[in-house]
Amino acid sequence: MTEPPLESWQDAIESFLRSRQITFIQRVMVLRETGSTQEAARAAAQPSGGTLVVADHQTAGRGRLGRVWIQGTSSDPRASSRTPSRGLGVAATIALADAELSPPRLSLAAGLAAHGACAPSLPKAGTLGLRWPNDVVERHGDQRKIAGVLVENVGRLTLIGVGINVLHEEEDFPGALSKRAVSLRQLGSLESRLDVLLRLLGEFQRAMQTPPEIVSAKWSTLDILVGSRRTMIQAGRRYEGLVRSIQPTSHIEIETKEGVVQLPSLTTALVHDE
Repeated sequence: MTEPPLESWQDAIESFLRSRQITFIQRVMVLRETGSTQEAARAAAQPSGGTLVVADHQTAGRGRLGRVWIQGTSSDPRASSRTPSRGLGVAATIALADAELSPPRLSLAAGLAAHGACAPSLPKAGTLGLRWPNDVVERHGDQRKIAGVLVENVGRLTLIGVGINVLHEEEDFPGALSKRAVSLRQLGSLESRLDVLLRLLGEFQRAMQTPPEIVSAKWSTLDILVGSRRTMIQAGRRYEGLVRSIQPTSHIEIETKEGVVQLPSLTTALVHDE
């Protein structure tokens, strides 16, 4: 696997968009470094949307509900001190103005797209699943996270950010995160970041054009939470019990010691095991 130089990405992305007739993106920006692709896309897309921002490296990436998204850089000691660190993941944000789909549906579509971008690159089918609402994780074992989605509304703009771990090794994840995160390379992928990014764009177009009931059904086949015991936190209160069902755009139903409760999915966080 050879990583295409960052300087070639813009032409490759624009060519792919034309070949697939992906018209909801009219402008592509490829940045070597930025604080957050969400912030860069918000600034670049005002007021008309239709913008894709991709970064080789983020210094202040963030995830859902205020979490930090870590995107490592190459720590190869053989690299020249004059050579910028090479990014290891995909960091991309699509900015849409007056999006036809609601943020919950866009979140679901983006989660399916992230899964569709990752799964085909692995040697073993069925390795990955979805952890509500849109984390791509291992189906079994430690269920380490490989990709995540952040959807934000800013005025007329909807920002759909996706982060995917592609080239990381275990030492690239700081501290305890090495037990909770994994990359495509660690799972046997030989694909480049650009390969994964282009497939992400195609899968996102597919998911946006798919009827919502089919999207929900597909999401349910990939779900890893139903039937397991989990701890959720909502409005500062913890709920522990058996996950009975998930309606990813509305609520999660949990059977606790006190009875069955329904928690709003958009503002409920999963508590990860330490």
